[in-house]
Amino acid sequence: MNNLWQDLVYGVRMLIKQPGFTAVALLSLAIGIGVNSTIFSVINAVLLHPLPYPDADRLVILWSRSPGLNVAQDWFSPGQYLDVKTQNQVFDATAVTIGASFNMTGQGGPEHIDGARVSSSFLSMLGAKPMYGGLFTIDEDQPGRPPSVILSHGFWQRRFGSDPNVVGRSITLNGNNLTIIGVLSAGFSLSNEVMPAVNAISTADVMLPLPFSETARANRGNEDFNIFARLKPGVSILQAQADMDLIAGRMKQQYPDRYPPTGGLAISVVPLLKQVVGDIGETLPMLFGAVGFVLLIACVNVANLLLARAAARQKELSIRIALGAGRQRVIRQLLTESLLLALLGGALGLVIVFGAVKAIRIFGPENIPRLSEIGIDGSVLLFNGLIALLTGLIFGLAPALRASKVDLNETLKEGGRGAGDSSPGQQRFRKILVVLEVALSLVLLIGAGLLIRSYQRILNAHPGFDPHNVLAMRMSLPSAKYPAPESITDFYKRICDRMKALPGVEAAGTTYSLPMSTVAFA
Repeated sequence: MNNLWQDLVYGVRMLIKQPGFTAVALLSLAIGIGVNSTIFSVINAVLLHPLPYPDADRLVILWSRSPGLNVAQDWFSPGQYLDVKTQNQVFDATAVTIGASFNMTGQGGPEHIDGARVSSSFLSMLGAKPMYGGLFTIDEDQPGRPPSVILSHGFWQRRFGSDPNVVGRSITLNGNNLTIIGVLSAGFSLSNEVMPAVNAISTADVMLPLPFSETARANRGNEDFNIFARLKPGVSILQAQADMDLIAGRMKQQYPDRYPPTGGLAISVVPLLKQVVGDIGETLPMLFGAVGFVLLIACVNVANLLLARAAARQKELSIRIALGAGRQRVIRQLLTESLLLALLGGALGLVIVFGAVKAIRIFGPENIPRLSEIGIDGSVLLFNGLIALLTGLIFGLAPALRASKVDLNETLKEGGRGAGDSSPGQQRFRKILVVLEVALSLVLLIGAGLLIRSYQRILNAHPGFDPHNVLAMRMSLPSAKYPAPESITDFYKRICDRMKALPGVEAAGTTYSLPMSTVAFA
């Protein structure tokens, strides 16, 4: 222990004695370790952390498929949901949802908000807890109940000023008065990542019950609903998929006109985490591998610096060996200096991580799921420390072994090589490191160039329509005021006529689904 303390003190003195070398080495290591720790923090939050729901590993989402029509992902009808709910042998809970937009009036002015209609089992399945009031009961799955609504915590704070007496009050959504029966706790949120609805929502501000009338229960054409389920303990995804295959087979036999062979029907079981992560689950590991090259380049660069530094310390090392220090003792001293340098670089890299994580959360692209969960926790700190230690061993071991091989007679002779010279073996090794560093840099630069080129081509790709000077807006009409399709059509016709009359407007139109949106039609 005393020797280790001596090595550390001596290592600190040597780093202070050569500030130029120390600054360059620390900067190289801080960039390499910091970039890797930053990407790991993203991977840790997006891929490694479970979703913030109880029994998250058992939560799944179901998708309908029509192989004959080449439809790989579609929503469900109420009739299909009820078949899955009543016939399955693998779920201990099922729920159905649909996204919705509402016009809220009163209480401070009109506002367009996102929400969801959910069956009573949905919120409890995801572990939602009310801060005030309660959740939906099974009675609210039946038609004829008084209209009610549950507020999200953020919406309650923003719209109602965190009023603890909000339960029991009424709000007006799409012209209908609903009674507030609960306010959810701060830890629960429902976004389009978790509930990829036909009518895409950002974050659900309000939750409404989803009762099905007898007519709706028999409906197999309105395929707009998400189905969620929780696997029974011990049931695997493969077992659940086999059960869904049986149910889909029974549906095709029972309703051959609805599911002809030209279209077909299949039900896919997807873990909810996989659904939330999406394609980014394949991209992030590739990005992690790419930034690994940055760390390798930093290691090679510092190893080369250490070799050059060792050549300047040959007389010092020779004197120590001549005075009785064994080769293992010299190697341990040099490795201690390398590990100290790596740990300092890792600590400096944490500064980069803090800044980068904050920037990602503020400016990160919207297609990164769970963006708000990215942060620095114990796992990130542990990874940063381990990678710093591993880095210290990688770039420090080879220079230490090389530097400990000294020719005492040649080095200590007055006419021997000067302190700045190195042996032919060390020179060859340094040349190899330079070649390796250049090769890694070229690979990284070529990959970055190809990525930038691909990104430019994507930006310049023609989407099939002219998007210049085109504006779009979302609108939803209250069913109480516009109950018939004819009144809805007439409203949009009048809106288009008024917009066409505005100065500078060349054309106006309406559509159910914008180009390149998530809504697809089979």
